[in-house]
Formats: sequence, structure tokens, C-alpha cells
Amino acid sequence: MKTRTETIPVATQDYLSVQHGDARIDAYVATPGKGVTEKTGFMLLIHGWGNDGSVAYASESLLFADQLDLVVTRVEFRHCGREARNPAPGRPYDIPYDFSKLQTIDCLRAAYATLKRYPQIDHGRLFLWGGSQGGHLGAQCLIFAPHLWAAAVLTCGLYLPMTCAQTQAAGFGMELRASPDRGFVESALGAGKSFDPAEEDIRNPFRNADRMPEHTPVILIHGTHDETVDIKHSVFLYARLLGLKRPVQFYAIEKGNHSLVWSAFKDEDSRFKATFKYAGDLLRTARRSGVCLRPAAPVQIPVRGGVFEVSYPDAGPTLGWTPDAHAAMIQP
Repeated sequence: MKTRTETIPVATQDYLSVQHGDARIDAYVATPGKGVTEKTGFMLLIHGWGNDGSVAYASESLLFADQLDLVVTRVEFRHCGREARNPAPGRPYDIPYDFSKLQTIDCLRAAYATLKRYPQIDHGRLFLWGGSQGGHLGAQCLIFAPHLWAAAVLTCGLYLPMTCAQTQAAGFGMELRASPDRGFVESALGAGKSFDPAEEDIRNPFRNADRMPEHTPVILIHGTHDETVDIKHSVFLYARLLGLKRPVQFYAIEKGNHSLVWSAFKDEDSRFKATFKYAGDLLRTARRSGVCLRPAAPVQIPVRGGVFEVSYPDAGPTLGWTPDAHAAMIQP
């Protein structure tokens, strides 16, 4: 594993690493056993909330690399795992936690650093895979970088970032069983805290689903007994994408919990197995033509009070903010 997984340092946006003391985060890049050729594709594989990116999905990345002929990049994104300031036992993440805004930039910069390291990669085969918060980040990558992806597989993901009150009102009860007074927003910011409207909107892939690429297939996989992220997250996003006439498929894993290990069927009792069962053919055959790594115009994401823009300079994907004229006039 060590000889086939390389650590690539990546300078990211607006961050001081607790590991390195500068803007560095680490990407862990696995290559196929037969080597990287002009037919080799790429997968950005994104872990979940609080995971240690140096170990999460390490073995799966090699299996994806070998079975699908992919260079697979995992990301040590900010505020969790080894990048948490003082990880408490059972809660290895910072509060406040970014919750998939600049963490998306971390992931995209790791992807761009890998593509630069391996220029022979087939840019028609660029894929996303995410689990749990990684599913959220994968959906965000579709919105922040719609020009890249040939397909995305999002497993057990959360797509509506809600407070406890919002979670209760929407009937997302499963994920509140362990912490009935805390939604994902309170988990990120602390008790009684919430995002302002623009910050809430930029983290909401359900709201921004119309910004996802029109022809990129998305496969959603979720356990019916997920006790951490209610399956309604995937159901709602599936319905939204269907309404937008996007190529989306949804697979509910019977009795599957958050990691799918309770699944009623052995060939789908892990996220990896379920991926190969329901998305293996897609990841082998999906292609996208005419991929341009650096679009001329920024990617715009309108939100309440202004517009976020993702630009693609040489430094890597960068998120900016422009308030609308009315919002600018009423600023103190």
C-alpha cells in the first residue's frame, strides 16, 4: 500500500493547517497496479465528518484504482481527523466546523493537484465518490466544478444542512435519535448557533441542484435504516434531480445502516460493495467529452444577499463572494 499511495501537499484557500503551520493540506493518491496510462481515469474519493483522511478508505482506494483503472485521490480536508485542533475522543473535529464550503475547495484543489501530477490521465473519465459528509462534499463539487465530472456516486450522504428545528419540521427523525437537540448545523457551529442566509445557501446542494451539470449521471445509494443521516436526504435530492430532468438513479439498501453493514443482501453490505453492484458499469464506461480544466468564466452560485463565484486561476479553485447591490447598501 505504501509504495502505491503517494502523499501530495496542496496549498488551499484561507487556511492555517494545524499539521503543517501553513496553507497545506495533504492528498493521498493511489495509482493502479499496472501503472498510469492515457486510458487511466481519475476519482476524487471523499471521506466523512471527523474521519482521518490519511486512513479513511485507504484500502478501498486501491481496489477502485485496480478494478476501474483510476488514479484515486483522498483528501485531508480542514477541521477534522488529523487537521482538528484538539480532537476529543469520539469527536475528532473542530467546532466551528466548515461544513462543506471551503472544504469543497480543499477537495477540488487536491483533485487539480493530482491532475497536474499525472497529465496523462484521461480527462474524459473524471469521477466523484463520497460517503456521508463526503456525499455532501461530492454534491458540492458537482455545483462548484460542473465542468469536470463524467459521473458521481454519492453514498449515505446529507444534502440538506439543517438545524435541529429544521430537521424536526422536515420529519428527518432518524438522525436525531442519538442527539435529539442537535442537527448538523449545531454539530458544526455549536449549540444555539446557525448560519446566516448566504452561508446556509452555499452549503445546500438540494437548493443548488440546478447548478449541477445537466448530463452527468448521479447515483445515490442510502440505507433504509441509516441512524446517522436520514434516508430522506437522498430521497429529497433524487426527487429534485428528477424534477430537473437530470440523469439520476437512487438505490435504497434494505435494512442498511449508515455504513450499510446491516444490509439484507451480502453483495451490498458495505458502501464499496453497493457501489460496484449499482455503479460499477457506469464507472467503467461513462465518459465526458470536451472537458476544460480552467473555464474562462467563474462558476456562479446565486444565494440570498449575493453571489458566490468559483474561479480557476493557476493557484487552484478559489471561492469568492460578491454582495448584491441592495445587500451592499445596507451593510454597516
